[in-house]
Amino acid sequence: MSKQPPKLTVNLARLISHLQLCSKTQNLSRAKQIHSHLITNNFHSCPQTTTSLISLYSSLNLPFDSLSAFISSPHPPNLFTFNAIISSFASNNLPDLALDYYNILRLETVLAPDKFTYPCAIKACTSLGVHCDVQKIHGEVVKIGLGSDKFIASALVRSYLEFGFIDYAQKMFDELAEKDVVLWNSMVNGFARKGDFGNAVEYFRQMGSDGIMPSSFTLTGILSVFTAMADVFCGKTVHGLVVKSGFEEGLSVSNALIDLYGKCHELVDAVAVFERMREKDLFSWNSMISAFRYSADHGETLRYFVRMRHAGVLPDAVTLAAVLLACSQSAALMHGHGIHVYMITSGISSSSDVFVHNALMDMYAKSGALADANQVFNMMPAHDVASWNIVIHAFAAHGLAAEALELFDAMCAARVAPDEVTFVGLLSACSHTGLVEPGRDIFQRMEVEYGVVPVMEHYSCMVDLLGRAGRLKEAQEVAEQAKETGVWRAYLAACKMHGKIEQAVEAAERVVGSEPKESGGYVLLANAYGSAGRFEEVEEVRGDMWRKKVRKVTGCSWVEVSGLGLNTFVTGVLDHPRGIEVCGVLHGLVRQMREFGCLYHDILTQGIDQDVEEASATIGAISIRSQ
Repeated sequence: MSKQPPKLTVNLARLISHLQLCSKTQNLSRAKQIHSHLITNNFHSCPQTTTSLISLYSSLNLPFDSLSAFISSPHPPNLFTFNAIISSFASNNLPDLALDYYNILRLETVLAPDKFTYPCAIKACTSLGVHCDVQKIHGEVVKIGLGSDKFIASALVRSYLEFGFIDYAQKMFDELAEKDVVLWNSMVNGFARKGDFGNAVEYFRQMGSDGIMPSSFTLTGILSVFTAMADVFCGKTVHGLVVKSGFEEGLSVSNALIDLYGKCHELVDAVAVFERMREKDLFSWNSMISAFRYSADHGETLRYFVRMRHAGVLPDAVTLAAVLLACSQSAALMHGHGIHVYMITSGISSSSDVFVHNALMDMYAKSGALADANQVFNMMPAHDVASWNIVIHAFAAHGLAAEALELFDAMCAARVAPDEVTFVGLLSACSHTGLVEPGRDIFQRMEVEYGVVPVMEHYSCMVDLLGRAGRLKEAQEVAEQAKETGVWRAYLAACKMHGKIEQAVEAAERVVGSEPKESGGYVLLANAYGSAGRFEEVEEVRGDMWRKKVRKVTGCSWVEVSGLGLNTFVTGVLDHPRGIEVCGVLHGLVRQMREFGCLYHDILTQGIDQDVEEASATIGAISIRSQ
């Protein structure tokens, strides 16, 4: 007499409950222990156990362990088991296998797909881009009477929106008599993913008008829309709805709010949401760190990275790229080097993540550590166009034009197509070293041979190249050809360099005429008048700025001091505890400059009609805020 499978005892029910808990807590080691116990006690032969194991490994992103549990079951799979394995493949980016097992199920004589099978099959077809198979499934579900099922309808709506069949999606939605939050989410989030923000917002409003309470998925979707639109006002309205609906404790919703406020430069609100969160995951920290990076608050970016490490949260590629960018923008070489050490010790440096390696190389390049940048480049397992651009620009910035040109040849030999940024670096390299003819050649070839149409940056480089060489007439012709305001700035600088003050004034007046609301043009014009000794016009320019309410952007710079961390210098702010000492040193420097006669000359060349004492007071207003 054959041994019968064990009955579903209380013990087995408890073990299945433990499996579900492992899935929720992502505890793989405990799951493996329970799986072993199930096999040892011959409980794994129960179809319910097999289904639970498949679902468990699927939630842990281990689809092939799910497949192993499916295959090793001693009994033929039932519909629940088939649905679990199809769902496992569909949700773990294996759509080919999901459709294979869907087709195997369809060949079964005693089993047939149900309302839980079809959504997974539709998702797999969508991932593979086979819209004709989606339409076939649509016809099949209508034929068997499941066309109005909310799960299937939601999957079809999402699929049609993904394929751009908006009319189909809207027709399906309008024809359904009963619309639940899942179906509304399909419309809101479907349009959001396609970048059709107008329709996404409209369906969200209709949803509220129909009295449908949003879910956390709805809120994260609509917050992503307002983030992309930089609409912080509507985002704050949704925040109020989040609080009212009780979703403020939700991790995904809080992360979406931080992302919204961060990208809209509302740092106070972003910090408030972050600090109220009881639980913070990697995405929470990344959103907060990125928020400071968006607002160029490099000190806080680095400080929150340190907090993240102290909290025991391991950074990923997104974190490291954001922090390295902050280091490069503030020339915080010691911080950046420390991150590089962490990458080596954690094994990240040996990965093939080009994005992180590019950020590391850029940090070294912008911090003046050219040898380190070049070493990172040489050790990278793979390069993209950004990798080549970073090191070409690094050589250009250090006046190594020959090396930059050689690297460009190597880039072409590696069959990496150059882009606009590449040619800016090459032309800049030629400009800094006076290579007029090689620069001309590159400028002429870039569109003909490489299909890169010159833009303002390229014209500016050419004007700068010709202007430095004293070929002002040719530089003016290039500026006229460009028809871009920014190019005239380069021409203006060349004119001042060669003492052509009247031409410099003319160029500055062009800039102001094109940018009447920007402070930069006015500053250039005032400086040009000052260089020409026309101080009455300087006062007129300043008066014009005052009348038009044009404000000059506050000056700010950073310096990293060993033992003192990153320090920020802000014009007109005096709040550092050692600010008096700092100002004393600066006043001493001003006095020495005055004694050697260089300060007054600098005032004249900059067009600042103020006496030495006023200049000293201005410099003394700069303070250091220790980061």
